[in-house]
Amino acid sequence: MFDFIKIKKELEEPDSPEFAERIMAQAKEYYENDDFKNAEKLCMRAHHIYSSLYSDVPEQYRENFAACSSLMGSISEGLEKYQEAYDYYQLGCELYEQLSNNDQTFSELLADEYSNVGDTLFFRSDYDKALKYYNRSLEIFSKLREKNGKYAEDIAYCYDCIAKSESGKENYTSAIEYYEKVIEIYNSMLGKLSDSDENEKIKDLRDDLASVYNDTGYMYSCVKDFEDAEKYYLMAAELYKKLASQDAYEYTEELASQYDDLAALYEDMEKPDLAKLYHKKAQKPET
Repeated sequence: MFDFIKIKKELEEPDSPEFAERIMAQAKEYYENDDFKNAEKLCMRAHHIYSSLYSDVPEQYRENFAACSSLMGSISEGLEKYQEAYDYYQLGCELYEQLSNNDQTFSELLADEYSNVGDTLFFRSDYDKALKYYNRSLEIFSKLREKNGKYAEDIAYCYDCIAKSESGKENYTSAIEYYEKVIEIYNSMLGKLSDSDENEKIKDLRDDLASVYNDTGYMYSCVKDFEDAEKYYLMAAELYKKLASQDAYEYTEELASQYDDLAALYEDMEKPDLAKLYHKKAQKPET
């Protein structure tokens, strides 16, 4: 009730650039707390204001309008309104393209927006179009990386999205090639961190790597290469076991799921003893 009254009061205020900036910041806060409905109400009002301002003075308000369009896309995606998200992200792309023509600092935002468009297409199973946008994002991040050596995680994300899209098209061999690129990047990043320093970055990278190991294993199982599928599933299980030993609440279920995948794989490989063993492990994972 308090949020409703607060939002109603906000929406009754007159339009101004300062007002648009304030309610957009509040919309972002709601979005980050998964309150997509309230975020949508405020951000739509901000978007309307920035649209009018942009029409009058495009050079001054293009950046604000682009950021607001991108946030509206994210909110719509959170509400599973994928067509609306696509439309907002497309507008964001158009605006960031204009901005990046004059200032390369906007290239990163444009690359992110291309990925966002790709995501909305992926969720609607339009894998061919999704791939076009993921590759556009990859091209920009690759050029940015050539300049300063950064953006490894962004490139890994692009590869991962491309792999998933190729998987959606049942191009499993191609998906494996891209997953292998992701694995190479994550292992390189982990190799540069101190294993004695169990910080959040190491945990996140191991989490991401375990997930990619699992996805790669599944791709190998799809092409009936059970030996390689086993190898990657076991590597995923080893990482999840390490993560579960540090955070049992968050990762025990992931470890159990990985053991279930191994059990199913061993059934396909006609190894009933191992299938039984991993079914048992899944019931009570050892951390």
